[in-house]
Amino acid sequence: MLCLFFVVPVFSQTASTISEILEKDAASYLDFSYLIVAEAGMDSTPFEAYTWCERFGTFPLGDTPDSPITAKTVSHFLMKNYELGGGLMWSATQSPRYAWKEMKANGFWRKSFDPDRQLSGRETVQAVSKFFDENPDIVLREPPTAAASHDNRALLLQDKEEE
Repeated sequence: MLCLFFVVPVFSQTASTISEILEKDAASYLDFSYLIVAEAGMDSTPFEAYTWCERFGTFPLGDTPDSPITAKTVSHFLMKNYELGGGLMWSATQSPRYAWKEMKANGFWRKSFDPDRQLSGRETVQAVSKFFDENPDIVLREPPTAAASHDNRALLLQDKEEE
């Protein structure tokens, strides 16, 4: 019930998709991307949301859309793409580990959270909701690439043809 308190103000989009995410033991890049895109007010499928978020280039190479998302990856996406400032090491490296350390030091993550911890659906929804509650006026930067990657573009077009 407490989690719904976090979800309702931020995500008024597809309740069934968010309910599915909440029930997952391990949230994926698809789930995280869907929450980011929903907050931005865009209507999309989870895969369309992933291809949009993937354009920022902050997801690790080799991870697939259904790979489990980690606290470190969430931290890196949020810090880098919402252009948050940080300490010396974050500013110098812009690495996922220092993004996580910065957010942990600022109280975003619990002290017991490991950077490679795979987040549950509930934890992912709570993290995204908390981020936007704490930063209500924050704006996502423009993606550095204009289109989805070639592999994802082919899958998106195939998906549209099947509709």
